[in-house]
Amino acid sequence: MSEDLPNPPPPKVPEKVTLQSIADIAGVTRALVSMALRNSPRVAQETRLRIRKIADELQYKPNPMVRALMTQIRQGRKTSYKATLAFLTNLRSADYWRTLHTFPEYFRGAQERAAHSGYSLEHFWLGEYRQNTSRFVQMLNARGIPGVLIAPLPHGTTELNVDLSTMSAVTMGYSLATPWVPRVCNHHLQTIETAIQNLAARGYRTIGVALSESDIRQVNHLWIAGLTVASRKYPQIELRIFEPAVWSEEAFRHWFRQHSPEVIVGVTRELWLWTLNLNLAVPDQLGFLHLDCSRDDELSGMYQQTARLGAVATEMLINFVEENIQLRDEESRILLINSEFHEGRTLRKQADITKAAPSAKAARI
Repeated sequence: MSEDLPNPPPPKVPEKVTLQSIADIAGVTRALVSMALRNSPRVAQETRLRIRKIADELQYKPNPMVRALMTQIRQGRKTSYKATLAFLTNLRSADYWRTLHTFPEYFRGAQERAAHSGYSLEHFWLGEYRQNTSRFVQMLNARGIPGVLIAPLPHGTTELNVDLSTMSAVTMGYSLATPWVPRVCNHHLQTIETAIQNLAARGYRTIGVALSESDIRQVNHLWIAGLTVASRKYPQIELRIFEPAVWSEEAFRHWFRQHSPEVIVGVTRELWLWTLNLNLAVPDQLGFLHLDCSRDDELSGMYQQTARLGAVATEMLINFVEENIQLRDEESRILLINSEFHEGRTLRKQADITKAAPSAKAARI
């Protein structure tokens, strides 16, 4: 009587699945695997199905950039092509982002970095697909667009209702909470701390800070964290915080009459208009510092290097695309970009820098 022979052990699954990995398990050549996965009629249907089954079991994911390159080579075309990346906005209308002072800079920096790396960047508005967001992903796949750069969401919005799990994706800023996407952000804590340092150096001692609740939430409450750090580093200053129940010009004027700050710090153009309406001479009677001004702004404040931020976010996205790392596989990561102080015309000239130096006690904290 014969004994049953033990089943052979299953083949070891490699850590990184390649065409050669599939070929080794299937017992065929790498070239045959490549043709089978492209549904080449030169490969028998039974063999194609068997190879596809092995690829599925190994969770093989072809690199879309390599696939596009090999297609061009097989078709005899030049290889110096530009793959397209998506710049996605979800604002009130398709072109509204062009009216904002930060978004065009994000796009310019991203577009320049993409072109430098052999890619093109194209804007898409999610509003066109709001009734059926899966159509957006289908369109990207049909066009061979492997990566999405997600622009900041509008205030009050924290979720992007579209499944980008099979794409490479990067976002800018903290506004997008769901799904979690690797992101490049301004270093908001450094931004406001540097702003307070500059104000202290110019002799300001009573500093009014006016930030709406939506401004605070938009940056993951980091404005408040930065103010806490700055107040401990510069104990000679007094911070007067505008925290109204209702964000309005009337409430702002009432707060200003109560506290009489020497300078206003904020992050909206609306606040700048409210400051002008106080009918005080700027900067002689009242200073103003904007936390997100443009590079050539008349307002003094912090330039958040938005073009560079867009460029760095695109660089991260391209790395994901070329490593074939999809959103479902991406690790949580945040890369921070420092701001630069912009002189402008709305602050008095710098006083003796020694007046702004933190005390020995504060320096040790």
